Amino acid sequence: MPQNRQLAAIMFTDIVGYTALMGNDEKKAFELLSKNREIQKPIIEKYNGRWIKEMGDGVMASFNTASDAVNAAMEIQRACNAAKNFQLKIGIHLGEVIFENDDVYGDGVNIASRIETLGVGSSILFSKSIRDQIKNNAELTISPLGSFEFKNVDEPIEVFALSNPGFVVPRPENMHGKLKTLSKQKSKKKLLIAVAIAMVIFSALFIFKNTIFPKITEAATTRSLAILPFENLQNDSTLSFLSDGIPENLINRLSAYPQVKVFARSATFKLEDSSKSISSLKKLLNADVVLTGQLQQKAGVYYLSCQLVDAADQNQLWGSKYEMSADDISRVEDSIVTSLMNPLRITLLDKASGKQNKAVKPQAYAEYLKGRYLSYGSTPGESEKALTHFREAIRIDPKYAAAYAAIANEKIVQSLFSTASQKEIINEARTAIEAAKALDPNISEIYTSEGALKFYYDWDWKGAVESYKKALELDPGNATIYIRYSATLADVGRYKEALPLADKAVELDPVSISSLHNLGWTNLVAGNYQKSADAFQKALDLHPDWIWGYIKQGYDYVFLRQYDKAAANADKAEKLFQDGWGSELLQVALAFIYTNSGQKEKADRVINRFFEYASKNKVEDPWDMSYIYYLKGDYKNAITWEEKAVEERSPDAYLMNISIIYNNDKKYFESPEHQRILKKMGFVK
Repeated sequence: MPQNRQLAAIMFTDIVGYTALMGNDEKKAFELLSKNREIQKPIIEKYNGRWIKEMGDGVMASFNTASDAVNAAMEIQRACNAAKNFQLKIGIHLGEVIFENDDVYGDGVNIASRIETLGVGSSILFSKSIRDQIKNNAELTISPLGSFEFKNVDEPIEVFALSNPGFVVPRPENMHGKLKTLSKQKSKKKLLIAVAIAMVIFSALFIFKNTIFPKITEAATTRSLAILPFENLQNDSTLSFLSDGIPENLINRLSAYPQVKVFARSATFKLEDSSKSISSLKKLLNADVVLTGQLQQKAGVYYLSCQLVDAADQNQLWGSKYEMSADDISRVEDSIVTSLMNPLRITLLDKASGKQNKAVKPQAYAEYLKGRYLSYGSTPGESEKALTHFREAIRIDPKYAAAYAAIANEKIVQSLFSTASQKEIINEARTAIEAAKALDPNISEIYTSEGALKFYYDWDWKGAVESYKKALELDPGNATIYIRYSATLADVGRYKEALPLADKAVELDPVSISSLHNLGWTNLVAGNYQKSADAFQKALDLHPDWIWGYIKQGYDYVFLRQYDKAAANADKAEKLFQDGWGSELLQVALAFIYTNSGQKEKADRVINRFFEYASKNKVEDPWDMSYIYYLKGDYKNAITWEEKAVEERSPDAYLMNISIIYNNDKKYFESPEHQRILKKMGFVK
């Protein structure tokens, strides 16, 4: 038969895990091959394709059009999934090939076979030539995977995945295709060429660096990404768990890649609507790229559109549309992360991998997202509802480690705001932490919660530091971990280690109260009062009704001996109390500022008000009562209440180890009685 050169769509399929099966059960392996033929042959013929040949457990086929090849691939995968006893991976390329003697060969064949090797079970991958032919088909959802240099293929090939429901988009770390590896001889030759070229370029740079070539810095190679909560087009409250939950998970997953700086949730989710425009985010956060999305629901189906936009010129770099049910949420997140690899310049060679969605029952994942959404609420009721969703997620999927970690975090938050009994809180938090560790020890939230538990309740200061260190190792782009870790280091006096971490938190989260508060606090306890005051001022410029900002900046003004400013800050804070009280700790802070800024009348008023409150109510935190006695000059009762704080494991008891809280009053701070308390807590050996 003479050669016939023509344009064709070449499809390769391969049975996943066949080699291992052949070694374990040869009979079953041959049965699988027979089943493979039964499924594929009629479908290939249905879509006007040609069965070319079998190659072990692989099949090669050709089609006249890209659409026929993709439709056949989809039907084959659905049939294999329905059979439930084996999985295929499929690769397709459209190119010029040579047909001869019932065989086909050429570069197009080689490219299709190489693309197939990148796949995983239930995946359909294809080249740009296929994508260009099917991109206007509204029923198909396509996700870009990036460009790859395959063996025996001269040019890089851009690869895409079909991401409709039921088809798997490979995760970067699972894509182990037949890619180029240079031989030592070629490497050496290329190295010599590269050195020669580098010498020429260096000479040119040396001569013209000030006029032609801009300086290239590390910052220029790292892109900063702001991810906004998705727009809820219908203002449907039942969609909020998705419009917030999906982008939050994308932040958490993408922050693990060092090639991109992802701004924290708190940096983007709480912005005013006027600050969420692309130009505002460029100015406010100095973001390079912004990910936005729009979500709506029709007849139980969710429709999501996503866009990645360059903040400098507002050109769209990537976009995709997704149609999904509640069962598809995790798959869509995987698809978005994979699609963003190329435009964000994240390479597969990078050793760090984004945190992936582990296999979990879809209904459990939906409950988890609902809980996460409510966990950012501000009321005890919302906190309890969040816990209900987390517990339901575990009921559906008892091995869901992330849900256990979320319960631990929520109980810690409850404990700090006294919305449940301490014993109940701590017991459930400990149980949840241990359960999460047993199921998946690589979740950073486990260790942030464990760090808080060790710090506030166990007074295991060294253990708390180690837990936060572990959390940071697992999630080096998480601003919350930097905040908690740096605060803990500062509170135990390790200022040199704490301050760079606090700066890093602000880099990841430049505008939220959390990061700026922490920057101000760590510098305050380290004695950098002006830098602390500046951090609190930046926070107050952005959040003018933030009570604690005025309070803690007031502390700075006391130590800077700017007493009028300190008293003015206390006055502003007091006017913002909606109930005229605030909290025990706020009253204590007011008393400190007024006492140390020479406002005796105001100080006496606050102290007397606290005693009146204590006569009618149970004091929630014994340390607060202790400190009021200290400010009054009644050291005996101050020590008595410090003892109670130790007995009751007061969450604020760690403040007893920070000398500036006592205005560096050595007489009291270094007294044998106070030092004895610190020794009980493990601060003093």
